[in-house]
Amino acid sequence: MTGEPLSCDPQVTVSQAEDTRLDAICHALADPTRRAILGHLAASPGATTAELAALAPSISRFAVMKHLEVLRRADLLRSMDEGRRRRHYPEASALRPLRAWLGV
Repeated sequence: MTGEPLSCDPQVTVSQAEDTRLDAICHALADPTRRAILGHLAASPGATTAELAALAPSISRFAVMKHLEVLRRADLLRSMDEGRRRRHYPEASALRPLRAWLGV
C-alpha cells in the first residue's frame, strides 16, 4: 500500500501507521482474558505477573505472559522489572487512537 490515508468515508482519514496501531489495539482487546487482565490493571496498577496468573487459574502462567506480550505490543500496558518480578501498568493514553477513530 502507499502512504495514502485509508477510509471508507472521505471526511475520515486514517494513515497506514494509525491503521496498523488500531489493528493492534482491536486485536488485543478482542480476547476476553486480555480484557480481564487490562481491567484488573486499571483497578490495581502494578500487579505482578504471578498476581495476574492467579486471577485465571484455568490458564497457565506462560499463557498469561503471552497475553501480556500482546497487550504490550499494542501499547496498552507497560511492564517494569523489579528484581525477579515484573510489574504491569496500564497506559493511560493507550486507547486515544481508538477513541479518535470512533469519534468519542
